[in-house]
Amino acid sequence: MGRAVTPRGLPCPACGGLLLPIPGGSPDRPRLACAGCGESFRARRRGDPAGAPVAVPIGHLGLVWRGLVLRGLEIFYRLGLCLGGLVLFACGGFIPVLGAWLRDEIDTWSGAVEVMGGVPVVADAAHADADLGPVLARADATPLFEVVADVSRQLGARPPRELRLTYLPCCGVLAWRRSEAMVVGLPLLDVLDVGELRAMLAHELSHLANGDATRAAASARFVEALGRSLRSGGPRRGPLAAWARACHRLASRLIGPIALGQEVRADRAAATVAGGTAAASALVKVAIVQPLFREVLAYYDPDRPDLPDLYSFFRAFWHRLPEQSKAAMRGNLIAPAQGVAPDSADDPTHPPLIDRLRLLQTYPDTPGSEADHAPAALTIGDAEALGQMLHNRLFSLPAVEPTVYHRAGS
Repeated sequence: MGRAVTPRGLPCPACGGLLLPIPGGSPDRPRLACAGCGESFRARRRGDPAGAPVAVPIGHLGLVWRGLVLRGLEIFYRLGLCLGGLVLFACGGFIPVLGAWLRDEIDTWSGAVEVMGGVPVVADAAHADADLGPVLARADATPLFEVVADVSRQLGARPPRELRLTYLPCCGVLAWRRSEAMVVGLPLLDVLDVGELRAMLAHELSHLANGDATRAAASARFVEALGRSLRSGGPRRGPLAAWARACHRLASRLIGPIALGQEVRADRAAATVAGGTAAASALVKVAIVQPLFREVLAYYDPDRPDLPDLYSFFRAFWHRLPEQSKAAMRGNLIAPAQGVAPDSADDPTHPPLIDRLRLLQTYPDTPGSEADHAPAALTIGDAEALGQMLHNRLFSLPAVEPTVYHRAGS
């Protein structure tokens, strides 16, 4: 294998670990092995702006099999819980169940299973739409709708049916039944430019196009709900509790590599659509602005009449922040202070930030236009009015009641 195409230092799409070359592979399509999970991958060659060939890992069927096993595990767990509950009930479990029923402590089969030591799981919501923020009409943000449609077309995906403007500096996709929605945080539009916005949208739309927001999200909710049920209600004993702990351990081992692989795949989609520099810049800015907005929100007083609404206040704060402070925050993200672990180290579903940036920078920049350097806030219509509306919703300001006229003497 030639030294020019040896893909050293690339993160594993399965677990985020280090990929190492396997001796004896083809120079054009080398094979890689992960030092962490042991998965093997093929690589394809890709040219960077300087013309040097770079090997980039592509997907592996191991993630597909993990997803299938995880979805089957949920069915298997519920079936085992039902059959095990029936056996325990017939072998004497009916005595504590009957006592709890006479005391009006239970009235469902899941309650009876819980009395016998089982861990029932309710992971699916009837509707995944909570109070995410207002639905944007096309007339409110025509350029933003056009950017979403263009990025979806490049990814070969269908644009989401709804586009929502939400309160926090986040971006994501939700899918339930036959509906899909993309949420874009208003504070992010004040921070990113259009090119970085395209990278962020491509990352999230990749999750939607590959089913990460549907099938994989349902599996993640099951694992999270099972773990939450095990942690609540005190210590649990018996065969049903042991069954729940065993299934949760297996599901946790499966869901980690799946989540990491999804994030690496979405990062590659963002870099392919918007270019490596824009994708890396968007990633860093989002990582900076999220804790910064939380701090602004903690100290903001909505009852002070001399302050503007929260989003105008944050916009002014961000644009007045010295460039030296922003550069220092970027440096702390990439190379944190000694003895301080980076935030991403505590997140098992995302690779470390430095590994994600290393992967993104292997991609060349795409030929952009002058519009890509414009502020992303220009993709929505009246940012001030939308910010005031979100402010009123967030702090539940009372609506102005209309005047009621009465006849004289009534």
